[in-house]
Amino acid sequence: MTQPFSITLLGTGSPRPTLDRHQPAGLVRWGEAGHMLVDAGDGVVSQLLAADVPLEGVHNVALSHMHWDHILGYPAFVWGSWNAGRLKLRVTGPIGTEAMHHQLVESYYREQAEWAIDLGFPRAGFDDISVSDVPVGWQAEIDGCQVAAGPVYHPPMHALAYKFTYQDRTLVVTGDTAKCDELIAFCQDVDVLVIDACAAAPSPDLPPARQRLIERLHEFHASPQDCVDIAAQAGVGKVVLTHHLPGIEPEFDASNYRGEVVIGNDLDIIEI
Repeated sequence: MTQPFSITLLGTGSPRPTLDRHQPAGLVRWGEAGHMLVDAGDGVVSQLLAADVPLEGVHNVALSHMHWDHILGYPAFVWGSWNAGRLKLRVTGPIGTEAMHHQLVESYYREQAEWAIDLGFPRAGFDDISVSDVPVGWQAEIDGCQVAAGPVYHPPMHALAYKFTYQDRTLVVTGDTAKCDELIAFCQDVDVLVIDACAAAPSPDLPPARQRLIERLHEFHASPQDCVDIAAQAGVGKVVLTHHLPGIEPEFDASNYRGEVVIGNDLDIIEI
């Protein structure tokens, strides 16, 4: 019997705040209870609630990299889910993940956590958090889903993509990346690719300084056309563009791509 397998796009925006898009985050779900939160940008807690996801039930987190727009909501998630009753948490990410958790959660909030525990909050929810830095090639089976870390190109940060394989269906979530051969190989023949399309061409109406800044993003982000080309070269069934800058419409030519192109929006549910 085919079990459900999907990703809810919790945040499809960029570092520049808007009312329409939250910062990057997505919840991958499979089977009856399998799940992993991928990235935790600002607003992730309210977006999980908007998606009717019980905070106390989210026990697995994968972070793609340590840029602020992908982790600003992480401390809020740790506290919010613990307040809701979460008793365990496993966090995975590239080099720097353990240090981030120590600085933003353990070091800064330990005294407050002890105060909350003295009030009656369970110690397990704060103390029993496992945080691991992992390399490209890391793999783990979580509730029947094979999760693997793959390569992206997003200098100067250590960064990872994640592949989820469940009942012969596959999903890749890239986090931030420019186009690179290693990512194309990692995405070969996957069913769905959720990919950073931040490097769209700037509107000519923008001030010149803003245009130059957006043009430079292509050094470490993919353009919408890059995303479609990656999907075509890798034989991806469906490509979902995310990480959108405000006020910019993705433009691309998909005439050489046989799959489906989706412009991702907050709270979209993509079935795998």
